[in-house]
Amino acid sequence: MKPCILSVLFAISMLLSSTAHSQPCNGINRQLDNERKAVLAPVIANQLQASAVDVLQLFRLGNWSIIHVDTQEADEVFLFYAADPLTSHYTTLWSGAAARNEETQIMNWVITNAPGIPKRLAGCFAWHVTRNRNM
Repeated sequence: MKPCILSVLFAISMLLSSTAHSQPCNGINRQLDNERKAVLAPVIANQLQASAVDVLQLFRLGNWSIIHVDTQEADEVFLFYAADPLTSHYTTLWSGAAARNEETQIMNWVITNAPGIPKRLAGCFAWHVTRNRNM
């Protein structure tokens, strides 16, 4: 009986391991330190015509960035940049809530509204806002 239990536990651990490694945001640069936040915040605040912003998260792949910010004046927003946010204006923005079953629709919205965005980054964003918003 013990070999059977061990086999089942091994299979479960392999399944969990492969699921953890296949998350859509694996390989997306999420590094955002306080220094970078401080540099980005006034530039983004100016673009949004807000008095200030809190930079909450960053998703970056290649030249593209998605930056999640809070203006304290309106809903939190995700800004999509095709180039360096310090020297370019955002391409589009997204704000709001998304249901778990809207992942495909969100990805299609991103691809349509942020032309040229890598599909992997669009998929990461869609997964994040529909299934993993708290990370």
